[in-house]
Amino acid sequence: MSDAMPQRKHKTVRRKPTAASGLNLSFMNAARVITAAHQEVRLVMVGCGGTGSWLAPSVARIVRVLNESGTETSALFIDPDCIESKNIPRQNFCDAELRFPKAQTLAARYSLAWGVEIGAVTDHFKAEMIGSRWNRLTVVIGCVDNAAARQELAKTLAANAGDSPPHVWWLDCGNQRESGQVLLGSTNDPRALHYAFPLDGYCQHLPSPVLQCPDLLEPQPEELSHHNLSCAELALANAQGLIVNQRVAAEAADYLARLLIHQNLRRFATWFDLASGSVKNHFITQEAITSFDPE
Repeated sequence: MSDAMPQRKHKTVRRKPTAASGLNLSFMNAARVITAAHQEVRLVMVGCGGTGSWLAPSVARIVRVLNESGTETSALFIDPDCIESKNIPRQNFCDAELRFPKAQTLAARYSLAWGVEIGAVTDHFKAEMIGSRWNRLTVVIGCVDNAAARQELAKTLAANAGDSPPHVWWLDCGNQRESGQVLLGSTNDPRALHYAFPLDGYCQHLPSPVLQCPDLLEPQPEELSHHNLSCAELALANAQGLIVNQRVAAEAADYLARLLIHQNLRRFATWFDLASGSVKNHFITQEAITSFDPE
């Protein structure tokens, strides 16, 4: 007889993923965004710096695709700043463009390259620049880095009062040193979310970026005129990775394409962190949306 111990056979048990295991399954039940009936689309990008300069070519491509599909589409770039040497190479500009207005430079570059209509405004954004038409769908794309500008962006959703589905949407882009977020919304009034789901599987209202993250309207220390930060502290506060703005722009471009071209957008908020490689989404479910509704 052998002294060797008999070997046991181990049976592999495959478990089905559950929410408890850490996997987010809400996408399986997520609804699609539906927009108001329209004959025209207008994309208004506010901010042509770190994120806006990288998002500009994608906006032009989307305008081109929508025009070719038969929907009259145009874009407008808004930014009061001119290109400085410190903007290169983190922003999408080159040395030959120094001292030119950012908005005009990007509008000229991509309208010529893609054969589309892109206007430019070299002034600070005001909510009055956004008008509402019954047959026009407007997406305001915020690529700004301060609370004052976001306060103006938030005012644009007032044009949706009484509209279901809304005619104006706000896609907000933001980032920190190695992380960023993209947030989509249509109303600052949480009561409107009570009527967000007119049909099963479809959503017509989303909470605005400032409902999702109220601190977007709170000025950072470096934005206050009475701050006591040194030049070194300001530089550190504004330090950003070389690629983070391109990542924000890529996420925002996908939101626009899914909302306007593919019509299969099922999320309303995305956060990412480049250091860890992690991504978190909030999907459009009744539970997620109604959590912003006080009723």
